[in-house]
Amino acid sequence: MALYDRITTMRDHHSRILADLKTVEHTPDTLKSHEAYLSDLRKQLAQTSDRLEKVAELTQIEREEHGKYRDSTIRRLMYRASGRRDEFEKKADKEMREYYSALERERAIKAEKEMLETQIEEATAARKELQAACTERLRLHEELERLYENLFGGPTAEFPEEDALEEATKAAQAWYGELSGRLNNIYQAAQCLAKAQLTVKQALLDMYEALQHCQRDMWGFGSILADFGKQNCLSRAQSRASQTQVLVSQAMRLDPDVQPLPRMTIARGSMISGILFDNIFVDLNCLAMIQQSFNEMKNVEVFLRMQLTQAKSREANMRTRVKSAAADLENSQRELQRTREQIFRNVVDPPPPYVEETTGTLIDS
Repeated sequence: MALYDRITTMRDHHSRILADLKTVEHTPDTLKSHEAYLSDLRKQLAQTSDRLEKVAELTQIEREEHGKYRDSTIRRLMYRASGRRDEFEKKADKEMREYYSALERERAIKAEKEMLETQIEEATAARKELQAACTERLRLHEELERLYENLFGGPTAEFPEEDALEEATKAAQAWYGELSGRLNNIYQAAQCLAKAQLTVKQALLDMYEALQHCQRDMWGFGSILADFGKQNCLSRAQSRASQTQVLVSQAMRLDPDVQPLPRMTIARGSMISGILFDNIFVDLNCLAMIQQSFNEMKNVEVFLRMQLTQAKSREANMRTRVKSAAADLENSQRELQRTREQIFRNVVDPPPPYVEETTGTLIDS
């Protein structure tokens, strides 16, 4: 079969391969950035697990110390008999506050660990899809190379224009892959910011509920229950604040344009609780500290809203650049394909040779 006929026969096959390649061409760069993201998540999980183990040990120690005062009737009677009841109450309060403080830290780290495990599970599933796409891309490239080898069958130094277009296509492909990797990072960063914004909104609800508990406590409605409810709300808010910091740190690693969080301090229940020594001054101090934390968290929510808007704008701009790069790559591939087809045509059906007409006779030199 003539080369031109072979080209004509394989033209549809060639177009199908290029169309399929277009959908998976960027996957190696995307997979590379995704692997780095997944590796960072696993590193964070390992560090968080170590922290959780240490904090859990401390919590157990504080739990045992707290239990000694909470459950020891004999110890209580001995202090009462010796006239040191206030001393016993102070020690009991100290152990209780230290225990709840340790328990609060453990809960926050557990929530952070669970969040990271969920992110790793999602990222692992996405990696499998990217790996499958990379495998398909490799198969298509091998099929395309076999097609070209079958058609060209040897060196093409005699076709410099084809070689130049091939290099231009490779450069366009590399640029498209680089931009696609950047786009994936910006997209992942925006996802982290969106999750952080949602987490902050949940923390604001916890802080608002803590304010309500504090106000009820000031009016003397269910003092002990209000204190415990307030502590639980603040503990949840602290846990969500920690998650927010982790998410924003991830976003900053993925997208250098993401800015660090402003001040975000959650009032600790162990610092403001006056369960055993409750009075109006403690309650007023409690209210002021929670209100300050609420205001700081509100500022963080506004900050994240702006950061997310900017990240989405960068994502949209990068998508435009990726689209333009994809168009350039497609044009390069199309031009390369046309050039090769033209070369094939010239090889199969070359133009007639140029013959100079003369009016005289040839003179031997």
